[in-house]
Amino acid sequence: MLAKLNIKPIAFTVFVLYAIELLDELIYGLYGATLPLLKNDLALSYLQVGLLSTVPGLVSIALEPFIGILGDTRFRRALVRGGILATTFALALVAFGQTYAIILIAFCILYVASGAYVNLAQATLMDRNPTRTEQTMARWTLAGEIGVMIAPILVTIAFGLGYGWREMYLAFAGAAGVYVALVWRIAFNSHNGAEEEEIAPRQLLHDFFNAFRVSGLIRFVLLTELADLMLDKLYDVTGLYFYDVVGVDFAQAAFASAIFSIVGLAGSILLIPLLERVNGLRILRLSSFLVIALYIAFLLVPFVWAKYVLIAAVSFSTAGWFPILRGRTFSALPGQSGMVVAISAVANLSILITPTVLGVIADAFGLQTAMWLLLIGPVALLIGLPRR
Repeated sequence: MLAKLNIKPIAFTVFVLYAIELLDELIYGLYGATLPLLKNDLALSYLQVGLLSTVPGLVSIALEPFIGILGDTRFRRALVRGGILATTFALALVAFGQTYAIILIAFCILYVASGAYVNLAQATLMDRNPTRTEQTMARWTLAGEIGVMIAPILVTIAFGLGYGWREMYLAFAGAAGVYVALVWRIAFNSHNGAEEEEIAPRQLLHDFFNAFRVSGLIRFVLLTELADLMLDKLYDVTGLYFYDVVGVDFAQAAFASAIFSIVGLAGSILLIPLLERVNGLRILRLSSFLVIALYIAFLLVPFVWAKYVLIAAVSFSTAGWFPILRGRTFSALPGQSGMVVAISAVANLSILITPTVLGVIADAFGLQTAMWLLLIGPVALLIGLPRR
């Protein structure tokens, strides 16, 4: 079939693996764009809405290390196939679910399934070209950001045509079904344990705990999590900061978040050719200095227009942080990308802890004060990055 379409198997594999990240971020964007209607239709409280992400997040964090460990065995292909099948089922379950409990179960399935097919697809890309992990992650990140940008547009068009959130989830279930057919053609055998018939659970656990002793791996896992303070964590509170602290209206606060996303996308596009000429660590080091100066100015400047300009500059300057750090993380354990996924999943506990800490400090001292804590991200990079 591929020969008839004049598509080389390797190119097809790489295309599908990148497309998996596009689908995952489309689903993420779909959730955010349709959440207000879902809340109203099911008459949910704010607590119930919060639990739709908190409970699935806890379930995912508990299971992802085991998925990562098994991902370094011959079961990687089965895990990816099972993940995309589960995603298709869960999206349909959301579309037809009539109770909060069913919707919550569906989101739990979506989170865990994403840990299987998305993370292991990313890991497979790293294994295919271990000397270019930073460049591969730059393209992966760009694919995801495009998905996040497209999803609200698709939802807006669908709502304008008279479709609801249930029809959107059903349409995405159909799209995921197409991915099932695509994924089924991929071998997922680029990692070290792909051909091993015998699997020793004790040895897998031994390798897992030994991975915590690999200083380069732990360094970049921790730096990736700390850098996220100036990435997703800053994006999450940007609109709220502009509304509560700067004092703009809802539309202008949303505009600040939109600027953050659009300029970040532009930075991701420019990062791809830049990494062909400049060492990733040098980019991180120079951008960390720049971001510290820009972010301090953002918090101190009293002019609204200047804050828009500065938050855009921060977003542009941090565009390379995640792909470079994530790429370096995979380089620390070549051929064992599943183990990298497992260790990174343990560090993901910060996803639940950080917003709570910021919230407590904001309640006690104000959001303006809490925002200063996000400077830990670039400062950690300056301190923790290796010399070369």
